[in-house]
Amino acid sequence: MKTTTSTSFNTGEHVAAIVPNVFETMLALPVSIVNPGLLPATRVSGAVGIAGEHVNGTVYIHLPETLAREAARAMLQNTTGQAASDNDVHDMVGELANMIGGGLKSKLCDADVFCAMSTPSVIRGAFEVEATPGVRVEKIYFACLGQRFAVEVHLQFN
Repeated sequence: MKTTTSTSFNTGEHVAAIVPNVFETMLALPVSIVNPGLLPATRVSGAVGIAGEHVNGTVYIHLPETLAREAARAMLQNTTGQAASDNDVHDMVGELANMIGGGLKSKLCDADVFCAMSTPSVIRGAFEVEATPGVRVEKIYFACLGQRFAVEVHLQFN
């Protein structure tokens, strides 16, 4: 069995491949990687936990409210211009977190770091995520529909 450590698992590389695939498959929206920058203080974020014998962590996706609403409209294939409801936004952000987290979980399992995933949670508002000591944090920034968003991954390998 391989031994994967925090230094041998390239989280950023995996996320950079997973996120555009999820957005193009689920929402038919193109996504590009962009340089780090500020995100709106108030946002809609989805989170899933990852846990196993050799890894624990959380995967977050942070979207500006306007992008979350546009993405929900795209997911629902709403061409009428009607705004997505708060429930639609909540469901879509949770599903994005679930699919991105599931993609990362699959990559961890491929590296013999077997783990399970929690159900998604959605958080709205202005907040900061702070990691506990020993947790590796990576934040990858993307752009979609002219708006910046981020995927933040907190992993601790045991």
